[in-house]
Amino acid sequence: MGVAVLVDSLGAFEDMPDWAESADVLFEAGMTLNPSELHGAIVGLIAAGFEPAAESHLNDTVAALERALAIEMHGELVDFVARMNLATLSSIVDTDFGFQLLLPADDDSLEERLLSLGRWATGFLTGFTQGIAVRDAGEAGVPAVTAEVVKDIAEVARIDSDAVEEEEDSERDFHELVEYLRIAALNVVQDTLSHKEDQ
Repeated sequence: MGVAVLVDSLGAFEDMPDWAESADVLFEAGMTLNPSELHGAIVGLIAAGFEPAAESHLNDTVAALERALAIEMHGELVDFVARMNLATLSSIVDTDFGFQLLLPADDDSLEERLLSLGRWATGFLTGFTQGIAVRDAGEAGVPAVTAEVVKDIAEVARIDSDAVEEEEDSERDFHELVEYLRIAALNVVQDTLSHKEDQ
């Protein structure tokens, strides 16, 4: 089942919550998890080809995220994850390329945004690894292009936000890196879906 088919079967859902709202929800649920890491894990699962059936989609996704992020989700947090997950799925298949990484607002400090970008990359890697494990696709490996992109994302996960100064060049570099990751994540999803269709 492709992402587009799954989105159609699950129906339209709410828009993606912003980072601040996501942080509030996680905090109220007693979580110290960075919202960017949660979103990265969701995208990583999709990029690995994790495709639960529509009837068990939420339960399977929550279970996979709990394993990937080493957390437990209950109540309103599960509902919130459902909203974020479906908004993410919808944005990935958006023909207007509406998919964006979930990061703090531009008026937050560059240090905060870089920290969250690193957490997004970490989440993507853990979600991707969990998605591969759930699919039991380890032996089949991943396409070479995907493997290279995953290596790049691993480099971003090691970003040292403390070493960055608030300068115009730094802002430009940050936005270029965000755009690279955005396109890279979309490409990995498309490559994975194409690879599965060829099998």
